[in-house]
Amino acid sequence: MQVGEEEVVDEIKQYYDCRYFSPSESAWRIFAFDIHSRWPPVQRLTFHLHGGQRIMFKDGSNLGSFLSRNKNKNTMFLAWMEANIVYSIGRQLNYIQFSSMFTYDSEKRSWHPRKRGQMIGRLTFVPQTTRSCIT
Repeated sequence: MQVGEEEVVDEIKQYYDCRYFSPSESAWRIFAFDIHSRWPPVQRLTFHLHGGQRIMFKDGSNLGSFLSRNKNKNTMFLAWMEANIVYSIGRQLNYIQFSSMFTYDSEKRSWHPRKRGQMIGRLTFVPQTTRSCIT
C-alpha cells in the first residue's frame, strides 16, 4: 500500500471469516429451533434533565416551524410524570417498573394502563462524566 491510499476493509467478510458454528448450533439452525429468546419484550425508556429534551429533525427542514410544532409535546419521561397524576397506582412504581403495568402510546405521547402482556423497562446507561458536559 502506498502513502495516501486508504485500505478498503470489508467488515462483512471479516465477520463471516471469523464466525464459528459449533455442531450443536448448526443442528439447531438446520431444524429451525429458536436460538435466542425475545421474551419478555424490553422497552427502552428515555429520560432527560429539566429542559434537556432531545429533538431530531431532517437536514433542510425549517427549524423554527419544527420547534414551534413540537413545543408542547410530551416526551416519554414527561408523560410518565403526568400519568402519575392521573393513575394513583402508578405512584407506587418507579420509572423502570412503570412499563410492566402501563403501555406508552407514542402517537398520543401518553401512558395508559396495560390490558394484557408483559414488558420490562430499561434505562440506557449514562456515564457520570456526561454530567460535566450538561452543567
